[in-house]
Amino acid sequence: MTHAYNRVYLADAEVCLANAFDYAVYDCAVSGSMFAHAFVQSGLAQQFERGNPRVVAGMSGLDVACEALGFCGLLDEESNPTYGRGLSPEYWAGQMLARYQWERGCCFADVFARVSFERVADLYYPLHEADSSVFIDQLDQLLVESKPPQTNLARLRTLHGLSQSELAHASGVGLKSIQAYEQRVNSLNKASGQSLRRLAMVLNCPIESLLEFEPEVAVEYLPREL
Repeated sequence: MTHAYNRVYLADAEVCLANAFDYAVYDCAVSGSMFAHAFVQSGLAQQFERGNPRVVAGMSGLDVACEALGFCGLLDEESNPTYGRGLSPEYWAGQMLARYQWERGCCFADVFARVSFERVADLYYPLHEADSSVFIDQLDQLLVESKPPQTNLARLRTLHGLSQSELAHASGVGLKSIQAYEQRVNSLNKASGQSLRRLAMVLNCPIESLLEFEPEVAVEYLPREL
């Protein structure tokens, strides 16, 4: 397959994403899954996937973490990185996810929707000394075994402990519409601005957090040739 960027930049990309997850979890006290969500919603994941040199070769892990967390309102103030932890499971998981995305050409959003970051980090102890190809095979298997991913709307509704009927009542968006969005019969990306604002207000999240990743949305992130 054709990779999004030259292999010579892969080591830098791996270190960047490894440090980003490590910094988010240990210095910013954000869960790995929450940072994965911020990484996708900020558009940085899409830039990574497209090989944008600003991200894969030009940003540090600290830069990526702060930009993603700031975009989602999760960064109160920038913390200095803590050194001396050694190779944390989160660092390793970020490194392996960068390698997996490069090898498979997949979307981070699709991976995180099916397999949580914490589940990936749990593979550290059996696999951290193995060749990266073993991790790639293992994540392939986990993705095959996983259920179809929830929509962002369904995931956020569940996190807030709301039924579809309760969300419909609180937001004023019709129950049948919510069901259609969650079942992907209709795309929430094409919902009216008013419906999106009402849902986001009830779920206490940015409108961007409700939208599903579609490659054409991120056209401004088309890369220059590395």
